[in-house]
Amino acid sequence: MKYLLIVVLSLSIVACAVTHPHEKLAQDQAAQAGLVAVAKPHFDATFISKTAAFSHYKKIIINDIDLSQAVIIQPSSKNSFDAPWALSEGDKQYYQTQFSESAKRNLLDSGLFTLAASSDADTVVLKTKITDIAPHASKDDFKSRPNLMDVYSEGFGRMTIVFEFYDSTTNQLIMIATDEHDLGAMWELNNKVQNNLRIRLAFDFWLSKLKRELNAAAKF
Repeated sequence: MKYLLIVVLSLSIVACAVTHPHEKLAQDQAAQAGLVAVAKPHFDATFISKTAAFSHYKKIIINDIDLSQAVIIQPSSKNSFDAPWALSEGDKQYYQTQFSESAKRNLLDSGLFTLAASSDADTVVLKTKITDIAPHASKDDFKSRPNLMDVYSEGFGRMTIVFEFYDSTTNQLIMIATDEHDLGAMWELNNKVQNNLRIRLAFDFWLSKLKRELNAAAKF
């Protein structure tokens, strides 16, 4: 019996240890809103309302992606002459464009929702934010690569995204999902063209998973 207790306690400790910070933040937010964890989520963690009927929602309002809270984790390979890695206005516009196009393909063109012009009883609001960006290398610009050197890395790096769904009439949080994703797993040339490709693929990856998560939520 003591042995069994030790095993159970050990498994509990391990389970707690594998919860990543972005999952814990979502868990805390979900707890405040009374959401419950999805047993087999398509993301690292997904929480949904026990009472909201997702099959009822037919229309959606898609807010612009929020990059204002993004924490940049500077690459460990940073040189003394590198400027800090930061999102430029051009970067922000590119992220917004890729997010919007992926959302349109997966949430609208797929027939999952129609775009809403105003709040209604059958409408949800999607709020999306990038919370962490951890690039593997210095930024491909003149501030960090003044000598136009070639840099190779194992993909772009890591990014963390959070999706929040609200009932448009009550403004009540009814679903939250979060996911950390490696943008590329092979050694390759790290430049603006390649990095932009990885970012586009990341949004396609996330929005495709979101479509599947929402289809599953409709059956919850």
